[in-house]
Amino acid sequence: MSRDRRRNITRIFERVAVGLVFLDVVLYFVVLQPIRNMAQAKFESANEARLRLKNEEARVRRLEWYKGAVPATEQDLEDFLSNEVQSKRKSFSRSTRLVRGLAQEAGLEIAASGISYRMESLHDQPLDRMNIMVTVKGPFQSLVNFAHDLETTSDDFLVIRDFSFDSSEGENLSLRLSADLYLTR
Repeated sequence: MSRDRRRNITRIFERVAVGLVFLDVVLYFVVLQPIRNMAQAKFESANEARLRLKNEEARVRRLEWYKGAVPATEQDLEDFLSNEVQSKRKSFSRSTRLVRGLAQEAGLEIAASGISYRMESLHDQPLDRMNIMVTVKGPFQSLVNFAHDLETTSDDFLVIRDFSFDSSEGENLSLRLSADLYLTR
């Protein structure tokens, strides 16, 4: 083989190699890169859809649980309102007996207008709130015992809201206490 012919064959191989490299670069940027980007976008879209589906399935399970629990909850609320919460008339007399009984046990004297009531109607609420104001006189320790007994009474619907001690005649103090009693409408 002659030298010129080798040179021509080498140039042809070089041109073919450069052409193949150029074709490879063009195919990479025109075909492969866009296909890779589309595949990545589809993959991310599928992952987002799976995550949304998982969240929706969890929400459906939660709603089904709530739907199953609603009848029991409604029954529990009806039982609570009918069995636990008393009528207003019973509540007035029961709270008066409770306060008088605890004051008598503690050896306290109830002031002349020592027990007063005020109704607070809360609209669109299943319970009314009755404010009870109590004023009793006696020794400090007896007043503290009375307040503690009133607070820890088995009546779950009596909540002490405020109390204050004032000086009275002699060694006795006066306790002014306000509490909330919750009632059915």
